[in-house]
Amino acid sequence: MLRSRLALTAPALALVLAGCATTKIPNTDVADTRENQEIIQFAERYRRAVEQRDVRVLVSLAAPNYFEDGGTPTGDDDYGIDGLRRLLSTWAESVREIRYECRYHRVNVSEDGSRASIDYTFTGSFTLVRPPVQAPDGMLPPAESVMRTDPARSEQSNRDARESWHRRVADNRLELQRVDGQWRIVSGM
Repeated sequence: MLRSRLALTAPALALVLAGCATTKIPNTDVADTRENQEIIQFAERYRRAVEQRDVRVLVSLAAPNYFEDGGTPTGDDDYGIDGLRRLLSTWAESVREIRYECRYHRVNVSEDGSRASIDYTFTGSFTLVRPPVQAPDGMLPPAESVMRTDPARSEQSNRDARESWHRRVADNRLELQRVDGQWRIVSGM
């Protein structure tokens, strides 16, 4: 009798556990729901615009009330949408060859559906253009500004000390808000 109860309980338990299991959006740690898919698709638009250095698209993804807190107590490094425009324009002029990969970990949506956040880890690889180093008359510029050897690039690129390759891995959070029915970034760019 006990054996037959266990035999009936095991399949029932398996069904309950299967019903509790959630599938993930491919290549993310985020539950596969319609709402999460929409938010991840929006985040992918943002990611592609970063890779393409498309300032126009990046600004269009920002909410009118965009605000970035630089994290210092004085607040002199905080900026809004106008500061974002200036920052992105400067950024587009000094950054080349971007690869920006994201691993999305969590999507949180407010109860009323008007706000959301996306927690992710990014790997950003990019070439940074530096202004030429000026050496005083008769002196050579510092060695690191004259020669940068990169076997994956052409000889000309190796001789051009004005560009350097960088890589950064970090966690980030995009804060979103619905504006006229569309997701827009409030902070985190």
